[in-house]
Amino acid sequence: MSEIAAVSAYDEAGIQVTTENGKMSAHSPFPRGVQFTPVPNPLLAGLLEEIDDIAELKVTLRVVWALHRQRSAMPSVTATELCADRAVGAMLKASGGQLEELVGRSLECAVERGVLLAVPASGAGETRYMLNTEPVRAALVRKGIELPEQEPHAGAEPETQQAESRPDLHEGVYKVYEQNIGVMSPLIAESITEALQEHPESDVIDAIRVAVEANARSWKYVTAVLRRWAVEGREGRESRGSDGKPERYSEANRSDEFIERYLERQRARGNR
Repeated sequence: MSEIAAVSAYDEAGIQVTTENGKMSAHSPFPRGVQFTPVPNPLLAGLLEEIDDIAELKVTLRVVWALHRQRSAMPSVTATELCADRAVGAMLKASGGQLEELVGRSLECAVERGVLLAVPASGAGETRYMLNTEPVRAALVRKGIELPEQEPHAGAEPETQQAESRPDLHEGVYKVYEQNIGVMSPLIAESITEALQEHPESDVIDAIRVAVEANARSWKYVTAVLRRWAVEGREGRESRGSDGKPERYSEANRSDEFIERYLERQRARGNR
């Protein structure tokens, strides 16, 4: 059985997997090496309590899965793409017009609930649906797309409400990243948010500048710098190197052994 066939069988049946001998088994839905899809915590907490339509829940989870598989900075999906997904038809036990109606209604409910964003396409294009996270909303606003104001949802966790009610809390870090490294995907935005929970904002900004000075414009390098500072401290970081520049930007610092070892380990694991 090909890899695509195996994935299709798992997606459509939900519990079938391919064992080592190539046969299907219903006893091991999560074999070794199974991949995971991150799901926002509110969707597994307060929002899960509110969703009483099983079709809406299934479509929402499938959208989260589909968005996670994309490698674009702004992952999105259309109703047509969902209807063409065989797993969607199988899990809703529908086809044709009935499937289109179920998918369309489920997407509308998810948008009304605040889980998804409906972004109208320009011209004759089809509406695209995105996960309603603050990084996604900020990216759409930067593109000039107007979004409706949304109150924190009752199903969201308290800490999520607090964070989303202050979208400009760490806006400086995001701007510095985009101005110096590149377009910020939702995944990178999440990583930056996590870093800000462990390091002061000034340290994160300085680490981004170190990466730029070292001509290593990647978030992995920034993370390596932050880890080094966490281990070794930042004492004496303003001292001058032999080239007259601050030591943290000097040539010696660019080839810092700690960072190089970290990056080598990442490359060895296939994370480039």
